[in-house]
Amino acid sequence: MAFSTPWAVGGGASHQVEIARQQTHDSTGGAEGISLPGDLKVEPLQTPGTKVRVAPGGALLLNRYPGGAGQTYAVRNDAEVEVSVTATGSSGKRSDLVVARVLDPQYEGQPPNDPDDFDYSMVEIVEDVSSSATSVEDVGLNYPAVALARIDLPKNTGTVEADHLTDLREMARPRSKRFLFTYGIKQSDPVPEDWLNWPTAAPPDGEAWPNHFWHVDIPSWAQRVRIRGFWAQVKVDQKTPNNYGHLWVRVGTLADGFSSQHVNWDISTEGGITRQTWMVADDRTVPAAFRGSNRQVYLRGYSYNENGNYPKLDPASAISLDLEFYETAV
Repeated sequence: MAFSTPWAVGGGASHQVEIARQQTHDSTGGAEGISLPGDLKVEPLQTPGTKVRVAPGGALLLNRYPGGAGQTYAVRNDAEVEVSVTATGSSGKRSDLVVARVLDPQYEGQPPNDPDDFDYSMVEIVEDVSSSATSVEDVGLNYPAVALARIDLPKNTGTVEADHLTDLREMARPRSKRFLFTYGIKQSDPVPEDWLNWPTAAPPDGEAWPNHFWHVDIPSWAQRVRIRGFWAQVKVDQKTPNNYGHLWVRVGTLADGFSSQHVNWDISTEGGITRQTWMVADDRTVPAAFRGSNRQVYLRGYSYNENGNYPKLDPASAISLDLEFYETAV
């Protein structure tokens, strides 16, 4: 028949495993990789030796068997496992790829005598790969597998150290949450023309510029945050040359928060009044204590200009803060 039994109908119909794998594939958008940030991490033994240890966790693996396109396997390792690594000899160094893989008797090998007592998934080491290999595609595997790490062993080495390992894990479906804050300076504001002043502390903490704050609920799963801050239509009087300073984004208070990279601005020409747009961008780790909490976020900066010719935000100006919290392999 042209169509197989659909997933899932009742009445005692038999269902093909291909349809179950197709459902997994389509419901996950064909994603591949580990399930949670710490899953299946490859590390040396506690006392480094001739094995590596692989943390518990789950993963999605695309079906790479011939004829298996559009299907995905879901695997799970419920305990840490150790895998032996072959030592190198005097002939030279070697790179190996550590993968989580599926062995499906439907496509390879013989059906097991006891289907309930068979290793259908496992950690495997593919030896002697390119030292630049970062994926199973790079080594041409024709079975379901996902790269976890690469081991780069020098010659005459049998002990696997931390600096021999390159983490290659990627999350299959990393979560992200974006917050976009905007604010237009208003004539009715307490200070409708807000100058960016000379710093009063050393090293300068600067000031909130403008004096406007937002609050954000940081997801409990967020490992990192992408940050973009904008100051639009900043009013700059260029009568005094070499008007310069720093701008950044602050997450949390001065006492317990963290900042984006400081970005410099510099006006070195003389002329009339101009309108300029400045931006800060960065990617930062979210401290563990910040995850799952509500925190203040805002723009900060300071200006250097001894003649008091500071940049200014007025009712023709606006600010914006774009935060994207996301998770990644750790």
